[in-house]
Amino acid sequence: MKPDWDKLATKFNGKSNALIVDVDCTADTAKELCTTYGVQGYPTIKYFKNGLSKDGVSYEDGRDLKSFNKFVKKMSKPPCDPATLENCDKKDKAYLDEIKDLPADKRKEAQESMQKELGDLEAEHKAAADLFEQQKDVAIATQKKQQELKEVLTKVSGKHSYKLALLKATSVPKEEL
Repeated sequence: MKPDWDKLATKFNGKSNALIVDVDCTADTAKELCTTYGVQGYPTIKYFKNGLSKDGVSYEDGRDLKSFNKFVKKMSKPPCDPATLENCDKKDKAYLDEIKDLPADKRKEAQESMQKELGDLEAEHKAAADLFEQQKDVAIATQKKQQELKEVLTKVSGKHSYKLALLKATSVPKEEL
């Protein structure tokens, strides 16, 4: 993915309103930034666009150059102007047609409902991500302890097997040997 990401950054560098950056969240200088924006696994791709979440929106499309290009072109185009329909695609126009006759209070109600749903989903996602981090830490610690115990068991098993054989041999009466 990294080579495609670098090609994308080169292609759009200074040529559009898209800014493609790469942040190494394992670097001490970037940890605060990554924590602020909820980056918990790697690679994580987020995009920021006016009117969307201030914390960024997780990119969930393809991880190849073609998918990146398509997405950046779509996201960097000028926004739909509801007054003139300039830059509006078919979906935009269909939605605007659907809501054009709604009274202001119904539009506000729909907006508040969508914002609440987004907020609830973001909170649920963050809670799940936090839980995953906690469980990941426990799983890593458990795996490390299991490996340590396996190593001790291997060492002790070798010593004890030999000593057990000697003990058995000395506890059997000589006439039985």
